[in-house]
Amino acid sequence: MKSLFGYRLENLDFNGAKNRIVEFIKENKKVVITPINPEKIIKSFKDYKLREILLKSDLLLPDGYGIIFASKILGIHLKERITGIDMFEALLDYANKEELSIYFLGTQEEILEKVIERVKKEYSKIKIAGFHNGFFKDNGEVLNDLKNKSFDILFVAMGSPKQEFFIFDNFDKIDAKVFMGVGGSFDVFSGKFKRAPYLVRKSGLEWLYRFILEPKKRFPRIVQLFKFILLVIKERFKIGKG
Repeated sequence: MKSLFGYRLENLDFNGAKNRIVEFIKENKKVVITPINPEKIIKSFKDYKLREILLKSDLLLPDGYGIIFASKILGIHLKERITGIDMFEALLDYANKEELSIYFLGTQEEILEKVIERVKKEYSKIKIAGFHNGFFKDNGEVLNDLKNKSFDILFVAMGSPKQEFFIFDNFDKIDAKVFMGVGGSFDVFSGKFKRAPYLVRKSGLEWLYRFILEPKKRFPRIVQLFKFILLVIKERFKIGKG
């Protein structure tokens, strides 16, 4: 078990992380899976609720190359980056094979409809327990639907930290095994957004690719990334002095 700014990260490769989640499902455990990136860590330093969520998550996935960079600089050496979208699709494959039930919560209605359409087409053995867009003012309507059902996996795509807060606040009210915030995965899966080419992702420059495509939207995240890098460097010097 590795620790990055107090957060527990298991030194797993992608298949190891997937297998860990599969074990949770087979053992009928109720767990929270949280992809973690530099922006989320920076936010958690000021947001105590988010910090508690990250500390209590059953499995943190090192999503974001900045986490891998930090692990190398600080001597933690995590095996590889594990993105939320890749795990989302891997769990869809597993759920299809095992005929599991899934509830999809998040994004805009038209995008969600495309997600459900693709799931029905490509993962026909998945039991779709339900779905609801992520733009609701009152939790009551969606919670009533969720509480009246039992299913294996809840994917929540409402952006961070909104999705983490929803899971945290309603964990005990929903009868599901795996709760996972998946950020923009629905947008990518629906075809609205394209991922960076494989070689760009492999080289750790996906953040730059996204910034070039959406500079105004991505600028605040770039600022957070550089804040994170400075924190990592400071931490490295502190460790070195010790």
